[in-house]
Amino acid sequence: MKRTFILTTILVIAFLSHSYAQISYEANEEYGQIYDVHFDVSTQGTLYARTVGNHIVKSEDDGATWTVLYSDPMEEYAYLRDMRLINNGEHISFNVKAEGTGYNKVVIIDKTNGAVVKEYSAPNGFETDIIIQSYDIFEADNDIALLHTAYQLSTGYTHEVFRTTDGGATWTSIYFSPINDNVSINNVAMMPGNSDKVFLMRGEGSGRDLGGLFVSRDGGATWVERIPGNTYSAIAFNPTDSNDILLGTFYGSGSHREGLYRSVDGGDSWEELPITYTSMSTDNINAIKFNPYNADNIVVLEENEIITTVDGGVTWDNQVYTNVDPAEYYYGLSVSFNPFQTDDIIIAANFYPFRSTDGGVTLQKLNSPMVNSTGRIDLYSSETESHLYYGLRNGFIHRDLNTNAETGYRMRALNNPYGVTTFPFADAEVPGRIFNSARYGMDSVLEMSLDHGETYTTLFTSFMFLNIYEIATDPNNTNIVWFSFGESLYKFDVTDPAAPIFEEMSLPSTDLLYGLIIDPTNSDRILITQGINVYVSNDGGATWEDSSTGLGVLVDRDDMIFNASVNPLNTNEYLISTTQGIFASADSGETWSQIFDEQVDKAFYSSENEDQIVAITHFSDGWLYPKADARIVYSFDNGDNWEEVSAEALGFLNTATSAIQFVEDRADVYFGTFDLGLVKYSIDLFVLGNTRVETTSTIALFPNPATDGFSVQASNKTIENISVYNTTGQLILENTTKVENVDISHLNNGMYLVKITTDNGTYFKRLLKR
Repeated sequence: MKRTFILTTILVIAFLSHSYAQISYEANEEYGQIYDVHFDVSTQGTLYARTVGNHIVKSEDDGATWTVLYSDPMEEYAYLRDMRLINNGEHISFNVKAEGTGYNKVVIIDKTNGAVVKEYSAPNGFETDIIIQSYDIFEADNDIALLHTAYQLSTGYTHEVFRTTDGGATWTSIYFSPINDNVSINNVAMMPGNSDKVFLMRGEGSGRDLGGLFVSRDGGATWVERIPGNTYSAIAFNPTDSNDILLGTFYGSGSHREGLYRSVDGGDSWEELPITYTSMSTDNINAIKFNPYNADNIVVLEENEIITTVDGGVTWDNQVYTNVDPAEYYYGLSVSFNPFQTDDIIIAANFYPFRSTDGGVTLQKLNSPMVNSTGRIDLYSSETESHLYYGLRNGFIHRDLNTNAETGYRMRALNNPYGVTTFPFADAEVPGRIFNSARYGMDSVLEMSLDHGETYTTLFTSFMFLNIYEIATDPNNTNIVWFSFGESLYKFDVTDPAAPIFEEMSLPSTDLLYGLIIDPTNSDRILITQGINVYVSNDGGATWEDSSTGLGVLVDRDDMIFNASVNPLNTNEYLISTTQGIFASADSGETWSQIFDEQVDKAFYSSENEDQIVAITHFSDGWLYPKADARIVYSFDNGDNWEEVSAEALGFLNTATSAIQFVEDRADVYFGTFDLGLVKYSIDLFVLGNTRVETTSTIALFPNPATDGFSVQASNKTIENISVYNTTGQLILENTTKVENVDISHLNNGMYLVKITTDNGTYFKRLLKR
């Protein structure tokens, strides 16, 4: 196995005058979904929000563009909910939901840089199906907090509320549903300014018991029930008088009735406010908010109504929405008031966030690129045209990368849960030709489009499930396309799409087939991967020979091969990506050597520059594949040395699909993500080995690796000075004009970057000290 060395992106960023890598969020902004959108309390034009996944995002230009402020590492699969600004708007808190694990927690971060300030972990993280349902943090002292947990016991679904007064070091159980008629909890709160005053908004029980509000004056030691007979959830305290409280009903049945209640004595007595509601389906109140800059202005978010007052509740106005339309308001979840502009509010609803400049009377959708990408992404690239296909709303969007024009196909409305998902597989040889497999009723179909997905022709129908695992088009005859359906392999002739000719090929194994290569110089030579083995056919798939020499480290049933690719600049060089890293072949797959020893989902040689490899690992929660974080590794010397774009640098992406486009001066890596949409990470080929980072000829270091010293050879160039930096960007060796036997005997073993300034420019070379 070749030596593997990881050099992180921080190194070269420190060396170069410009950043060599860049992340951008590129999905169509019309489809962005962000929630809990809040105005910054002190900086005009700054907004915060959460995605549907594991990110907190920030805008500093009033929502025109967004960047990631916080990325949860997802040590277990998790998503964020209930984001708030706390501590006078200086911090952000949110609930990290990781059902069934000890990873459930509530987090406080610094709003300026996303640094974690405090975490509260569920004290009962060992319980079955545990999750934190709601929380509250006392703003005057963040050591005091409430966590409302729910989990499975033998008696059924159980709700337990805990309170801490020492920042989570110890917890006291203050509510346990099995000893309270099995009545659930919907929400928890503490009175601002009095942490001993605790409110539990209760739901339904296992019998006929209905909710009611529990109020405690002693931190949950004892309880008094108020206004029984309804279920409750949303609660709000007047920012100028915390004894003035509004409480909204939630889901209910039987005698339950929708209503908004008010108490002016701290929750001892309550009065229902005279508001008329327009019934829809659940008839519940989700959120209530006093305007912190004008307490007479209150917004109530009901299932299909936005209810507002500007006179402290003397009169109320209802904006009613009668249809479940994603383009309009439905099921509001949060509201925020602009401290710099009266009547400017943002309402985050079930489908999209909306902005209103008239206090909620009219709404305009707030766009962002943070979409929920579905399906897969793929890419076609040639010297004349390039096309990207990225999954969205169970369909996909086609982007012409030359013009950036986009067209969507087969995308469903957000309120339509029915239908199949299209998984576009782009033909690597024919522009505009894509394939998809789907199941309609009792039949599965393989279909082909010649116009980027606008129209389709059915190639094959089967009652068996057809899921495309891989495709390969014969580069010598593009009418011939091979398809892996996992446990089966088909060869199609699509010369006449209306009457395709196909045959099922025999396979040497019953394992899943992920890798598929047609030899560019010999159409009868086919390479496939099944399980942990590579097989080669020299007769067009009639017979197969095991070609797994060098793959002995792979263990059957523990490991697998995910992908196979061929070097477009040297057709004898193949790569396979596995749970045990990357294996390379210099003899068209006859023998293999390991060049990287950590899990990789796909790896490709550059189509533009020799010896460059870019490899991608997708996120995995460990259910189907081994646990892994999304990252990029790349090499500019055919796998001798590797550099890494870490999971942290990418923002802990939740992604299972990606594509790479190599262009003259960079590699663009596209990810389809669960919550940040289409993410592009561009790697500047200046770093990977273009004319300024030369691996051969004009600039050379020898020996390399070196032990005690190295020399610099420069053809037709005058060396002006040489500098050596370590992996943190620290200058280790001051500028010197000495070009022979530069002493590095005092340096620790590891990777260094040598900066060579000549009369013809500045060059960078990697040097390994060992």
